[in-house]
Amino acid sequence: MRQRIAAVMAAAMAAGALTAACGSGGLASETPAQIYEAAASATAHVSGYEATGEVAVAGSLVTFDFKVHGSDFAGSFVLDGSTIQVLAVKGTFYIDGPETALATDFGISSVESALLAGRWVEVPPSESSDFTDLTSVTDIAAQLAHHGSLAAGGTATIGGQRVVMVDDGSDSVLAVATSGPAYPVRITATGSSAGHADFSNWNSIAAVTAPPSPIVLPGS
Repeated sequence: MRQRIAAVMAAAMAAGALTAACGSGGLASETPAQIYEAAASATAHVSGYEATGEVAVAGSLVTFDFKVHGSDFAGSFVLDGSTIQVLAVKGTFYIDGPETALATDFGISSVESALLAGRWVEVPPSESSDFTDLTSVTDIAAQLAHHGSLAAGGTATIGGQRVVMVDDGSDSVLAVATSGPAYPVRITATGSSAGHADFSNWNSIAAVTAPPSPIVLPGS
């Protein structure tokens, strides 16, 4: 698989994982560190969530929608006008994309791309290393261990939800609900991966299952 597609997916999911570092519960008057700790507690045992948004990768704007359940996820992203779906189930990755995307972004021959387009394909273990960074989005505890110097960013309203902002010290601003469980609402990133990710449906994502009869490529 081409590194470009792996970078797109990793950037989108990294945004999702990073935002899991914030929380709420009447936190508007708390310090950034206290907000962070509240978030760590609130997200430590969630069963899943949904992340949607857009991120700039290698000069392209990628929109994405990922549903995480435990260590598995199901998602899709739009790159250069092509919608590509991806599943991760028990450590195995599956993709489903149009012919053009398979040929351009995954390096599959034009003949094979025509045959595989619109069908689920199991990613061979020899190629799965390009996708492993995506699994970081399912390990919120690990993500909470990595952040820069936290700073207050004020308050705002996003989608009707009152939030408190926290600058995490790494070109990202986290928006956390100021009432209810300490869950993140949005992350806004700057720099080379500028964009945002919105979070919802905490503990409401159904289990992810492998696609029926996926095509197994040689080497898998």
